[in-house]
Amino acid sequence: MYEITKQWRITKYSALIILLFAFFIINCILPEYSSALIGIKEGDLPKQVILDDLKGAKVDVTKFFGSKPVILIFWKLTTNKEFLDYSMDELILLKNFHEQYHNKAGLEIFAIYTPEEDKDIPDTEIAMVQNMIKANKIPFPILIDRGFKIFKEYGVIALPSTIMIDKTGKIRFIYPSFPIAAQSLIAEQIMDLIGLAKVVREDEGVKTKRLDTTSNRFYQYALQMYKKGLLEQAVSPLKKSIDIKPDYSWAHNLMGIIFSKRGNFEKSAEEFKFAIKLDKNNVPAHFNYGLLLFNSEKYNEAEQYFKTSITLNNAMAEAHYVLGLLYKKTKRHDEALNELKTALVLFEKKKTASIYEPFTFHRISVLYALADLYALQGDDKKAFALLQQAVQITLGIEGKPEHLHRSEELMVYE
Repeated sequence: MYEITKQWRITKYSALIILLFAFFIINCILPEYSSALIGIKEGDLPKQVILDDLKGAKVDVTKFFGSKPVILIFWKLTTNKEFLDYSMDELILLKNFHEQYHNKAGLEIFAIYTPEEDKDIPDTEIAMVQNMIKANKIPFPILIDRGFKIFKEYGVIALPSTIMIDKTGKIRFIYPSFPIAAQSLIAEQIMDLIGLAKVVREDEGVKTKRLDTTSNRFYQYALQMYKKGLLEQAVSPLKKSIDIKPDYSWAHNLMGIIFSKRGNFEKSAEEFKFAIKLDKNNVPAHFNYGLLLFNSEKYNEAEQYFKTSITLNNAMAEAHYVLGLLYKKTKRHDEALNELKTALVLFEKKKTASIYEPFTFHRISVLYALADLYALQGDDKKAFALLQQAVQITLGIEGKPEHLHRSEELMVYE
């Protein structure tokens, strides 16, 4: 028995050291979040833009600021390895607006091409750009940003990125990337930019989780930014969503998650509680608030919110998982085993091949928590088998089993 116990401890210790190291590497490689633009925001005055077009003629975009509605789009050529061409998708969308509103409303659009490298641009690359523009019949000027000069001055880190400047000469909207969820919203904001926005009325008699309204479109765009890791850029459209519809429970839940990631747990708690007040069936808000309470060691209160989440959605793996950890922390080992085993089954149904997916981290966490419980009960064989299974999934995360869960990653938005 001594040899088995000794072997278990040594193996567990060695595996945890390896996993801790791998977790450090993964977290160094994957940043938590980034801003869409660095050093410029909505409401600011735009920086000067003077660049050459494809024919070598100098174009001073700055002269249009303050007199006409202007759209700048930073874009790139799509490589053969990329499945989707977001830059060209947006250029084509803007092409349609330019054709309709360039003469009618004075809309000016300038596409700022970002070269592949920060050096002299080869003729072959310029030819590719010219061919792409000609093939898609893009009518507005294409400017070449040699040396990434304007790219750097505007602090762009996502391509494509769109900046809308109103007639007063101030930046009205900033949008990084071009996800599907953003297309209708960007079209709507262009109409607002040129002064032809339509008034959208919500049908008060229709109560659904996802109304197709201006508020929801802002929310969906914010959600896309959040999923891309553009945390700060998610805040602006999310605030607009809430301004338009203050009682939008799902928007308040996402705002709570963002506050939590920023480390403002007091504001985060306020948003989750308000989301629950607005919609008692908002399962993510119940769970997320319970998670804050759990991390504050308010176990009795947290337990009630996790149980409510499970009552509303019994298939919610995250709620079973953290409730299991809660029972483990409070020495209710039998209940902990039941909840963690349920969580493992549910997480297995959601498993993916990527070790970077949150569900994969959660599965490993459950396995470690279960292994520790079985070890405490003297079932070293079962504990060791679970530990091996976790190692086989990935070389992934932290040491102490009760701290394996990543609170920010566990929070849910839908």
